[in-house]
Amino acid sequence: MKNNSTISVGKPVLVYWNVNGRASIAQAIMAAGGIEYDLDDTTANQWPAAKGECPFGQIPILKHGDLVLAQGGAINRYCARIAGLYPSDPKQASICDMYLEEIMDIFSGLFKGKNAPDTEAKKKNWETLREKHLPTHFEFLEKLLQKSGETFLGGKAPNAADIAFFAVYGVYDQAGIEADKVLDRYSKLKLSHLETTKIKGLQSFYPNGATYFSGDPNNDAF
Repeated sequence: MKNNSTISVGKPVLVYWNVNGRASIAQAIMAAGGIEYDLDDTTANQWPAAKGECPFGQIPILKHGDLVLAQGGAINRYCARIAGLYPSDPKQASICDMYLEEIMDIFSGLFKGKNAPDTEAKKKNWETLREKHLPTHFEFLEKLLQKSGETFLGGKAPNAADIAFFAVYGVYDQAGIEADKVLDRYSKLKLSHLETTKIKGLQSFYPNGATYFSGDPNNDAF
């Protein structure tokens, strides 16, 4: 459900490169909530020319009316609020925050594969992500879904946490490290993801941009 108070200030503008990565969570949340936005990759592609306009000298940033917002977590939560995907109840909002932080921990592993110093180290790190990192974190989420008895991390309906998992899993899936086979081991999490993909705005979300993370040595993004 859209927050009508945001309509008068126009569409949000997300400043980032047109890649599947750090900004995918915010983009997926806005897509799931039916929020139209613009991706300003022109400014990103001219980086660091606009560095002085960014609150902390880095992107992504989100512009919406007179608001200029930095830091990925803050951007994701703002997008979730205007998209109607962030709980209003303080307890439920904190649970959502907990999941968002956990999912960012999952996301951060991608840089261990991307930034390793040489080919062999990259191969090893991508293997570790597939064999240890993803199973560890997926099991955490699986157990919490089992405990709650609900389909979604958000409870009976998906919220920003579910959309964030969708986005981050999608980046891993595009990395070509058989993340799907890892997800297959966790039936509750797999079902939650499957049901989340049915949201209208997410059905054609990927591929949403260029591949930035890849575990395939033959891919330019490796």
